[in-house]
Amino acid sequence: MTKEIQQTLEKFFHHQTFRPNQEEIIENIVNGRDVLAIMATGGGKSLCYQLPALMLDGMTVVISPLISLMKDQVDSLSLQGVKVGMLNSMQTYDERQRVERGMAAGQIRILYVSPERAVTPGFAVMLGKCRVSLFAVDEAHCISMWGHQFRPEYREIKNLRDSFPNVPFAAFTATANRRVREDIISELRLRDPVEFVGSFDRKNLSYAAFAEPNSQVRIQKIISYVTAHKDVSGIIYCFSRANTEELAERLRKVHIIANPYHAGLPSPERTRIQEGFVNNSIRVICATVAFGMGIDKPDVRYVIHAHMPKDIESYYQETGRAGRDGAPAECLLFFSMADFRKMENMLDREFADPRKIEIARAKLDQMYGYCITNSCRRQVLLSYFDEEIEPCGNCDRCGTPKVKSAPVSGNFTKNIVSAAREVDGKLTTQEFVSFLLGMERAKTTKMQMNTSRFFGMAKTKGRTAVEEEVEGLISAGTLCLRGKNVMRVCAGK
Repeated sequence: MTKEIQQTLEKFFHHQTFRPNQEEIIENIVNGRDVLAIMATGGGKSLCYQLPALMLDGMTVVISPLISLMKDQVDSLSLQGVKVGMLNSMQTYDERQRVERGMAAGQIRILYVSPERAVTPGFAVMLGKCRVSLFAVDEAHCISMWGHQFRPEYREIKNLRDSFPNVPFAAFTATANRRVREDIISELRLRDPVEFVGSFDRKNLSYAAFAEPNSQVRIQKIISYVTAHKDVSGIIYCFSRANTEELAERLRKVHIIANPYHAGLPSPERTRIQEGFVNNSIRVICATVAFGMGIDKPDVRYVIHAHMPKDIESYYQETGRAGRDGAPAECLLFFSMADFRKMENMLDREFADPRKIEIARAKLDQMYGYCITNSCRRQVLLSYFDEEIEPCGNCDRCGTPKVKSAPVSGNFTKNIVSAAREVDGKLTTQEFVSFLLGMERAKTTKMQMNTSRFFGMAKTKGRTAVEEEVEGLISAGTLCLRGKNVMRVCAGK
């Protein structure tokens, strides 16, 4: 079996060796086992279902939400002489009919299909006329409410297991902690799956984060960085469509070839920008989170987040688009408590289900904890995915000498520290700020904290001033965060 796998690798993919876990994953799939594979961006997960598809007798169905990825892989495989097709919402009726005829005639080896189409009754009926050898579910974290891109239709994929009980399933994703992995196994009904969890540590990426509440100063710092790196490719993630357009315009004024990218652009324009970025006629993309999925560009030298992301999974996946060629790349993040509030308000509007809001807020708290941590950033990032490492020496926290916290001075600052000591880890950062401002919350009322002498002590200061003071005490090492960013006074303070 190993010899046949190696021969297929060399014949169709022109490689001599495998990346970590690839060969073992492929061997288990070819042997008919269900598989769950967690592989970091750039780890080569597409090969793990493409290669078995060329060895199995029948058609492999790849379920993917990424139309751009489908197109890239279909084009690439077609050049190698592989009979491949795709079904998605962007196709014309005639295009879909040609693919469906090819399926019925047994002429398609690999079929790419969107999850929305995969879960329709008509698709299952169509597959019933074909010989299906494997279901490969890409971006499988979308099946979990705890995943950062939860899509309800993913939970209907399990119905294909009822229709095809003897066909193995292989699930792939780059971002899944233990809870998400358990959801994937349960919701896809994987049978005694072989699990592969590779390292999440991209050693060639350096990480840094900067607290910057002033939006214009923040933009100027980003422009200065990009100008100093004008000969390389980079991605800048922004909070809104308007932010992407403003920043791209500012960069063009200093002669940087930059384009905005967001879901509001016409499809041909998005395609033009994607292709321009890949072929280097466009150097910088200022984008919302709509950009990047399925874009195969190995030489992105930096990823900048102009605003704080909503969770660590999103941040990890987006920064993972840097340095896929293995060469050094930088990941810079700008943030403020105002970003946190903006994200919090957005989540309240996005979700109606209180449980979903609770989950989303917990993940936002963890993201904010990463921003303001005094520890090695890579340690914090990887611990989210249940991986422990030594301090990396390749982030701003490791690269900055530890500074002893400045003595607490001023009555206002001293009172905040006293308030944190009284609260003693019962409130998150934002709840603590609200407590200082005298804002009633269910938790403070239930725990009778609204009777404390510190409740409302800062109501005349304004939220921004209080947030900056608390943030400064955290950065100085006077206040610490534990668990879900609950506030405590650091030991010995």
